[in-house]
Amino acid sequence: MTKTDQGKQNSALQLQSRLLIYSALGALGIGASVAIASIMPLSERLKQAEERNLEFAAQTRTLAIEEFLLRTQDIGGQISSRTRARNQLAAYNQGQVKRNELVQVSTAILTDALNQSEDIKGIMRFDAKGQPVTQIGLAIPEEFWQVMPSEGNPTVFMGPVDIAGISYLIVGTLINNQTAQVIGRDLVLFEVSRLERIIQNYSGLGATGEIILGTVKNGKVQRFFQTRNNTNRISMAVENAIKMAVGGEAGLMQSDAMSDIPEVIAFNPIALANWGLAVKMDRQELYQPVQKQILDTGIAIAILTLLGTGGMVILLRPLTNKAIVQTDELEQQIQEKSALLQVKTAALQTEQRQRRAVEEALQQMNELKASSRQVAEACATANFGVQDAQTIATAGTRSVARTLEGMTTLKDNVEAIALQIDHLHEGARQIGTIASLVGSLADQTNMLALNAAVEAVRAGDRGKGFSVIATEIRKLADRSRQSADKINILLEDIQSSVVATSKATAEGTKTVQVNFEIVQETAVSLTGVLQAIEEVTTSAQEISLATHEQAVAIQQLVAAIDLIQT
Repeated sequence: MTKTDQGKQNSALQLQSRLLIYSALGALGIGASVAIASIMPLSERLKQAEERNLEFAAQTRTLAIEEFLLRTQDIGGQISSRTRARNQLAAYNQGQVKRNELVQVSTAILTDALNQSEDIKGIMRFDAKGQPVTQIGLAIPEEFWQVMPSEGNPTVFMGPVDIAGISYLIVGTLINNQTAQVIGRDLVLFEVSRLERIIQNYSGLGATGEIILGTVKNGKVQRFFQTRNNTNRISMAVENAIKMAVGGEAGLMQSDAMSDIPEVIAFNPIALANWGLAVKMDRQELYQPVQKQILDTGIAIAILTLLGTGGMVILLRPLTNKAIVQTDELEQQIQEKSALLQVKTAALQTEQRQRRAVEEALQQMNELKASSRQVAEACATANFGVQDAQTIATAGTRSVARTLEGMTTLKDNVEAIALQIDHLHEGARQIGTIASLVGSLADQTNMLALNAAVEAVRAGDRGKGFSVIATEIRKLADRSRQSADKINILLEDIQSSVVATSKATAEGTKTVQVNFEIVQETAVSLTGVLQAIEEVTTSAQEISLATHEQAVAIQQLVAAIDLIQT
């Protein structure tokens, strides 16, 4: 046997082993999944069944306690409804019978009632005013006399109470006449041994079951009987259950995770009394039957799964041998076809690579063609824009030249205006000198006229005519003086205007000079811009021509690639 055959045989054995192992593991996995899927809901249903059993135990105890209370209530009603004693008490309340006679009759009748029931240990009767009439059997301490019924509550229960170390139940009932008028009250003392036997009946509650009967006084739970293990302590969860039951609620609750002993508690209210009943059981013990059933079910499922897996392995062994033989033949065919497929695949991959390369080149050429066309169009558009810019720049150069000529003329005119203003300033100055001379001449003429008038006065009658002439001369001199003053004022205004005009003309001359220089610089810049535009125009034309030639070449190359591809 060659090494190749030996290797194939080993591979076949390994394959057979793997098939069997994987099949067995799959069967086990399916069995485990089925077990989990079936056990989980089964576990919940079994737990709910155990909880219902606990609730049923609480309900049966509740019914037994309520039956006991109904029995005591009926006995108390029978005692208070005895006709002769009731009539005797009504007559006593009306003053028709003396007290001794009432006590004698009531004692006889109540003693007969006491002897007829072994559960009754004492009877005490009160009149309509609440005063005791007679006491039969065990005396009821005065501290319990406040248990008095009323018209709205004809029967009340108190207890169990401790009298001389023994627990009793006190039942209070009303005594009504034929017109339903209250004429007295009875307190009946019952033995609670039967009630205690109900509470201490732990059948069906396992080793940890407890029955707690109690009430709530001043916010605290008061338990009636000792617990199963004679401990006075009850858990907080049980106290809460009793409080809820006294409040009229019924249900099931579990102690929290912080509790020392996990408990499941069923609670019910006692209908006839303000009592609450709680039946508790350790959670582990309550669910122990469930755990046992789940364990038994799991073991059964595991055994069945293992048996089914073993049978499946036995059935699959010959099938795997046939599958391996067919697998060898199929493997040889697959190898031959794989070799042929590899050759074809390599050729196909080479062809695909070439095709992808040609397609990528064609795509790039098309993109380059499109971009070349866009560049050519952009160059043509730029050429048109440059031509427009050249035209605008030429027109601007001409406008600047005309502006330069106008600025030159304006400069000359401003300089001429400045020269004329200087001449005007000089003329105004000369007129001022003349006006000063006229003023001085008027002053002197006035003085001469004054002197002439003085001399005329001295001359007497011969000088009267000369005096008149001197007066007129003096008036003329005054008017000349006034005219000279007006001329001086006007000259001052003219000189001020001339000075302001001269300054404005000087500023205008400077402004014209600056603008003239700016226009000259603008003309030089526009000349440079025009030259640059001419150069750009030449370059754009050359780029447009080169781009057009490149687009033609690319189009020819794309056509050639299309022929190669087809």
